[in-house]
Amino acid sequence: MRGRRDTDPTTRDVPFAATWISPEARRAARRVLASGWVTTGPETGRFETEFAAHVGARHAVAVSSCTAALELSLRALRLPPGGAVLVPDITFCGAAQAILHAGLRPVLVDVDPRTAMPTPETVARAARACGCPHALMVLHYAGAPAPVAELADAARLPLDHVVEDAAHALGTTVGDRPVGALSRATCFSFYATKNLPIGEGGMITTNDEALADRLRRARLHGMSTDAWRRNLPGGTWHYTVDEPGLKANMTDVQAAIGRAQLRYVEEWQRRREALAARYDEALKGVPGLVPLEVTTVGRHARHLYVVRVGEEYGIGRDEVIDRLAERGVGVSVHFLPLHRMAYLRERALVPPAGLPGAEGLFPELLSLPLYPGLPDEAVDRVCAELARPTARRRSGGLRTLVVGAGEAGQALARDLAHTPQFGLEPVGFVDDDPAKREATAIGGLAVLGELDGTREIALAHRIEVVVVAIPGLRPERFRRVARAAEATGASVRYLPSFIAALRRDVVGSDMRVLDVNELIGRPEVHVAGPETRSTVAGRRVLVTGAGGSIGSELCHQIRAFGPSRLFLLDHDESNLHRLQLELYGDALRSDDIVISDIRDRPRIDQVFRDLRPEVVVHAAAHKHLPLLEQHPCEGVKSNVRGTENLVRAAAATGTERFVLISTDKAADPVSVLGATKRLAELVVRQAQDEAPPGTVFAAVRFGNVLGSRGSLLSVVAEQLGTGSPVTVTHPDVTRFFMTVEEAVGLVLEAMRLAHGGEVFVLDMSDPVRIVDLVRKFARSVNVPDVDIRFTGLRPGEKLNETLFSARERHTRTAHPRIFAATPTDWHDPSAALSERLPELYAAAEHNDADEVRRVLTALLPGFPTMQPRQPAHSVMADPYPDGF
Repeated sequence: MRGRRDTDPTTRDVPFAATWISPEARRAARRVLASGWVTTGPETGRFETEFAAHVGARHAVAVSSCTAALELSLRALRLPPGGAVLVPDITFCGAAQAILHAGLRPVLVDVDPRTAMPTPETVARAARACGCPHALMVLHYAGAPAPVAELADAARLPLDHVVEDAAHALGTTVGDRPVGALSRATCFSFYATKNLPIGEGGMITTNDEALADRLRRARLHGMSTDAWRRNLPGGTWHYTVDEPGLKANMTDVQAAIGRAQLRYVEEWQRRREALAARYDEALKGVPGLVPLEVTTVGRHARHLYVVRVGEEYGIGRDEVIDRLAERGVGVSVHFLPLHRMAYLRERALVPPAGLPGAEGLFPELLSLPLYPGLPDEAVDRVCAELARPTARRRSGGLRTLVVGAGEAGQALARDLAHTPQFGLEPVGFVDDDPAKREATAIGGLAVLGELDGTREIALAHRIEVVVVAIPGLRPERFRRVARAAEATGASVRYLPSFIAALRRDVVGSDMRVLDVNELIGRPEVHVAGPETRSTVAGRRVLVTGAGGSIGSELCHQIRAFGPSRLFLLDHDESNLHRLQLELYGDALRSDDIVISDIRDRPRIDQVFRDLRPEVVVHAAAHKHLPLLEQHPCEGVKSNVRGTENLVRAAAATGTERFVLISTDKAADPVSVLGATKRLAELVVRQAQDEAPPGTVFAAVRFGNVLGSRGSLLSVVAEQLGTGSPVTVTHPDVTRFFMTVEEAVGLVLEAMRLAHGGEVFVLDMSDPVRIVDLVRKFARSVNVPDVDIRFTGLRPGEKLNETLFSARERHTRTAHPRIFAATPTDWHDPSAALSERLPELYAAAEHNDADEVRRVLTALLPGFPTMQPRQPAHSVMADPYPDGF
């Protein structure tokens, strides 16, 4: 086979890149070597003159690499130390390193997934995040023209504070103007695979003579006179060093090769254009392979041919790379996002909205072979491999990774494959058994790697659900696998005990019995994606109510996203101790534990001053609806005043993101729970109106959460288990239900989506009759004839909940299943907050329940002033609370 590949163009290997050095360049290098002058000298000067003329610039300064060119250009701008430089998140790491080495701070700019380049909108967003950018680095990605002037305008910077990264862009034009003289400085690369291949080397072009002089000095240690000129007629041995510099000069050997190669650039450009057109034609009929778009008028230098491997293609980008490599076809990826690199993430500024475009695009990026010496037959072969019919999607369910390829895992995969109504599509296994990994397939599915590779495999194969099918897996190992899966945005399910079944983490035939989609009356929504990670990674995160059911679930997911610190705040030390054991396997991390009551304002102020959290998730609350009807003053103290204490402390200490967890009962509230949560929403919105720049406050509304402590299913299960009648308030009562994963995902996604002041709501379709849900659940646990006792609606309960108030409109967000509730113009109760809240707090402090209700009615029209008193025993007749 190897012999055939060497002779047959349809089967020989296709390298990703190949460098061609012309005969003229080889002769030029030999000539310089024979001259005895091999460092920077006359040949370098001639190359600078010729290259400047080629790109239409007045000056060119030859340097050792494009990365050195970027650093020298930034230094020559003489920006203030620590100045902010906007840079695309999708670029080579050397660009960010150049910013850091110049003593400046990178500010990452999100990209448009269609083009892989920033837009004026993402530049403006990044500029707002840093307050006052000092410079902008523009990348002509893959050789496509970037709208340099528009991006500079969006950053509110003049063009003389713009540096172009033209490593891909020799031959690019923006409109009819060649890249090379559009901004203050343009930096080219002559790396071995670039459009002008030398091996190493770079060039800076500019129309600014003073800047060019500074660059020439800086490339040789900052010397006042280029060192190589000292030995020429009129040269002098005397020099001074007045500013920082590098050893970053080009040699005459490199320059001689560059001069000889330069004459071929236009010919190579035409060949690249022809190859790209051939790819376009051959791949246009392949579902899921989408070339990047060009949205700026001009000429594309065609340095790279980049496609997106979309979901319709059927297999992930990394699997495509592996398959092509097996068939002798080399491909690559350009580039790993800067925010995914630990060193750069710690030192760069990420905008509060995160980098969703880059995060979503990166797993799809694929660069195909494209160089002048590539034969047409090789392009046809690459396209034929990509068009193989095996690369197609098998079904429409959530992409599922099965952990464990033993009997349980195989049975699970078989059941899932044969039962599409489960909504899960098995993609492959992970297993630590070498014998299983060596097998080409088990039950028709590949073993993709070991358990410790779960995160990378989940990202590569776009996994949405991970099911652990190893019944005896040690708890600490399970936690590692679960955290790795959660870090990619995948939900995790595992072999059930009965308690686990309550949280619908079930396997095989049990999935058929306990179908969460049937219980909640709709398909479960996969809310949070991997891009959510960017709002948490590397940040100091504080979760209030961390010991509660939702708070602890949030802590598990947030920890998997890599915060620099995760602070757990609760007034219940026992719950905090339990959570620490779950998260870390020990309870010795007392510096991340905060025992505090949110009602204690001085303590909260101290906590925020000491910890300086950048992200706050506020889950602490009183939320048992019937008990709060009996104790409204306590609801005000925790849900309203406690929230105000937190938002004031967050604003005072520079918190970037604050998300309040509210409830659907806050929409036109008739209960104390709903009213206090609605006021908490208004407190958050008012905090946004008064917030300092860079601070974002938002809220999310939950429905009833299946699987949370004290929720409906856990109470029903307990009643069924003891043989007691199941208590339901009314035959026609309906509620909105969501799963734990949906609830946590909504909070995490709200962090990313929020611009300030929104109340986010998950699209939960139609409400579910509780009677129907109870009967379905009872059948799922083999109780076909459930005895239901109706207790009557309790004070504060509605027959039917709503997600939005009559005084609100809902608008779509960037997530297709998340809406934002915004007030209508004709009524805004937040206007009375400043006047009425002190009155409400005073009534609560005096434990005057009637006065509390009176003030709530004044603040929230429609809230009933009085509720009929109920004896204490009837309050608990139906024990499940709000359920979040």
